[in-house]
Amino acid sequence: MMHVLAHRRLKEFLGLHGGSEEWGQFWLQVVRIDPRLVARFGCDVVCFMCGQPDAYPAQPPKEGMFTDEWGTIYRMPPDGYYYDVYREPLKDGADEAALARYPWPDPHDPGRTRGLLEAVTAAYSEGERAIMLAGVPSLWEHGWFVRGMAESLSDLALNPSSYGKLLDRLVLWQADLWSDMLGLVGSMVDVVVLSGDLGTQKGPMISPRSFREVLKPRLAELVAHIKRMTNAKVYLHSCGSVYAFIRDLIEVGVDILNPVQVNARDMEPERLKREFGQDIVFWGGGCSPVVLEYGTPEDVRQEVRRNIRALAPGGGYVFGSIHHIQARVPPENIVAFFDAAHEFGTYPFGS
Repeated sequence: MMHVLAHRRLKEFLGLHGGSEEWGQFWLQVVRIDPRLVARFGCDVVCFMCGQPDAYPAQPPKEGMFTDEWGTIYRMPPDGYYYDVYREPLKDGADEAALARYPWPDPHDPGRTRGLLEAVTAAYSEGERAIMLAGVPSLWEHGWFVRGMAESLSDLALNPSSYGKLLDRLVLWQADLWSDMLGLVGSMVDVVVLSGDLGTQKGPMISPRSFREVLKPRLAELVAHIKRMTNAKVYLHSCGSVYAFIRDLIEVGVDILNPVQVNARDMEPERLKREFGQDIVFWGGGCSPVVLEYGTPEDVRQEVRRNIRALAPGGGYVFGSIHHIQARVPPENIVAFFDAAHEFGTYPFGS
């Protein structure tokens, strides 16, 4: 997916007019790629997402704010490009009494899977692209969307048992959702998507010890549940410097790591490939987001070449951008990015 502004500028740059825009993730302001761009750049993956629940239809923003079905309020700052989490429903407390009072959304709401079987079946019948299936944010990210980032970090350090009870409720809720989705289309899906950022630019967002004691066993439970429902590979999106967690992710059954943020600390592609390339697939890592946004098209071309040369030999690499293509990336750089992938991404590799 791509930020709506970058998407519009890219279509204008290529002389493509009209076409509808379908939101992928509204709070991030990203849209699904226009089919004409898919054809132009040879994209070979199609992603299907959990639908909007009937009990909470999508609400248009009011005064730059909207509330999701979980009660989380999002706000776009003046001149912003995205909606930030502004207020979380469990910010004031997440003890057992608060969890009991909290109005949990229904994971079995029919709106979540309406039309999913038909859409996935059509893509599967075409047989030309890999099929991805995405639900809701994974446990860590989902946790702080409802509890709050600062509160979640504090809970992990000071009251991990209490925070674990919130995560246990989320595991059960997400397992129910995945049961419904995969019960319909699990046999046709190639990749199941989880997401939950564990890293900052400079290192882990949380301590590896906290991850191993609180998050890892619950993530393992969720991954195991998904793998009981499908033969699809499990893909985890986690931005930033996640080097410290990669071995743990492999141990819980994660098959694919995304977005491989090569400009973060300890995320040098050569190192990742050398240490983990036999055990996990790297998906992304195509070009440093700094180069993609501020470099020249030739800078982008050379960066793509370097990263493919580092990550692709021997297989286990899927080329892609590092996260969604952001709002201010120039269209000529997007063209250079994908064209370079076709130029340098063919086996066997030349020079």
